[in-house]
Amino acid sequence: MHTKKFYNGLYGSNSIEFAKGLIYVYPFGEIGKNNDGQVKPHAHNNLLQLFFVETGTTEFHESSHKTIIESPALIAVPKNMEHGFVHLTEVTGWIINLADTVLEHMLQREGEVVFGMDEVHIIPITSEDTASVAVHATMQKCVEEYNSQYPGRLLMLQYLVGQMLVQLYRISLGGQQTIVSADNISKVYYRRFQQLIKEGHTYKKHVEEYARDLFISTGHLSRICRGIAGKSPKEILIDYFITEAQLALSDVDRNISDISYTLGFDDPAYFARLFRKRTGLTPMAFRKKIGVRYS
Repeated sequence: MHTKKFYNGLYGSNSIEFAKGLIYVYPFGEIGKNNDGQVKPHAHNNLLQLFFVETGTTEFHESSHKTIIESPALIAVPKNMEHGFVHLTEVTGWIINLADTVLEHMLQREGEVVFGMDEVHIIPITSEDTASVAVHATMQKCVEEYNSQYPGRLLMLQYLVGQMLVQLYRISLGGQQTIVSADNISKVYYRRFQQLIKEGHTYKKHVEEYARDLFISTGHLSRICRGIAGKSPKEILIDYFITEAQLALSDVDRNISDISYTLGFDDPAYFARLFRKRTGLTPMAFRKKIGVRYS
């Protein structure tokens, strides 16, 4: 039985330093250079990846599919999707890594945009296709802003990321790209589980209650989550509420105890311990790290 290899960071790494919990940019091709031109199949359960192939040719692997990608092109890979590369020539470009839970928060009023990125999209960039040229230009601006220290950098990155996602979604509606579908009944249950977590928005709700709402057993839900995300339902719940806590902690007007109660934690001390266990920082230390000073 094949088991997915998951990384919490980029390939071979289990950590990633998102700017403001949103975005991390890394040169495409560098990881392949360090692995004899091959990036073995793997998945990430915490980020959406956008690969911009600026120069060169690579073979993209997804499930049983293999696709030759000629530059320039864009590949969008959602979380939990197993993928890999065999570089056929020297390649250059960028990997834009986006924290998917934060993106869903950004686009909560346009949820279909996030769900529309739940597929693999392969988009050739050609001068005749104005939509592909436009998303390419937005991606270049995003990389430039990420590598800069301009005033308002994080706000601009948030704007550019939102614009890029909407552009990709509109391209997908137009059918102008190759889509490798991975839909199955387990994926439907998994996405519905995520929706129920967001709708309930309380840590008090137990895994058994979610399974009951889905009309499946707790064991079935566990198998679905482990098969798709490599995590238990409880771990997925914790990840969601820790991400929500990180977003709330960026608001200087909210104190830590109120945040913990709002998220459904009865004991702020337990919340603080869980937050530290998952992030390596206390809530106060996290605020200090992102530049929030609470008084």
